[in-house]
Amino acid sequence: MSTGEGKYSNWRTTTSYISTAISIAMVIYVVGLLGLVLMKGKVLGDSFKEKFAFEIYLKEGVKDIEIMQLKKELDSEDFVKKTVWKDKEDALKEYLAEVDPKENFTMNLGANPLPQNIDVYFEADFNHPDSIAGLRNELQENPIVDDLRYPRDLLFMVYENINKISLALLTVSGLLLIIAIGLISNTIRLRVYSQRFIIKTMQLVGASNWFIRKPFFWNGIVLGFLSGIIAVFALAGTLKIIYDFWPAFQDELQNVTMDLLLYGIMLIIAIGISWFATQFAVGRFLRLKTEKLYY
Repeated sequence: MSTGEGKYSNWRTTTSYISTAISIAMVIYVVGLLGLVLMKGKVLGDSFKEKFAFEIYLKEGVKDIEIMQLKKELDSEDFVKKTVWKDKEDALKEYLAEVDPKENFTMNLGANPLPQNIDVYFEADFNHPDSIAGLRNELQENPIVDDLRYPRDLLFMVYENINKISLALLTVSGLLLIIAIGLISNTIRLRVYSQRFIIKTMQLVGASNWFIRKPFFWNGIVLGFLSGIIAVFALAGTLKIIYDFWPAFQDELQNVTMDLLLYGIMLIIAIGISWFATQFAVGRFLRLKTEKLYY
């Protein structure tokens, strides 16, 4: 009979441990999912901003060597991602690709009136309306530059919207992390509550607080690590499903270093919260008077 009761007790303890680990893992998974949206959203936003072209139109009759000199100067800047030089023929091909080929005005004019231009693509951090305005003023003084164009209004709108979305996600992430700490702390407190009589018995027979805390100390770390691993695998599986359904996202979003950083943060959060909540709960029952253990 005692053997059966012992097996039942062990099974109940194991079940409680697993259910606690899964509960914590679910909370950490949601936190990681929001972190994933925040990090990948920034990558998408940066990628979108880097696709804006700053067009430099050159004066008629400018020599190729002067154009290459300007292009080289731009390429040497840290904030320039790349530059593309389009001569008159390239400009015409691009124009005809966007309109009806029958509208080839060179047939009527007898010449190609489109100017040569250099398309400049900036790094995402530089692609701000104020930064581009400063560069525009500088380039206007160049004697071979005829005109400069860039989608200023669209860039303003994109920049403001990305900032608003990022701020909203950060706020939600902060609130969710606070909720996660509360949920995990409550889950672990209930688990420690079931062992309150063991804690008090050890205390009454003379065990030191550190001796009592020690198994809970390691238990909290192992529980947090196990929960974090489950959450990491769940999030990695979610990311794999997204890439399988939308392969185009893989080229834009896949970043092993960023993913590993997020997984590491999830593990640290899981271990940290689990350990802290365990120690806090044990400390509470160590300070609790014997007559209050039944309430």
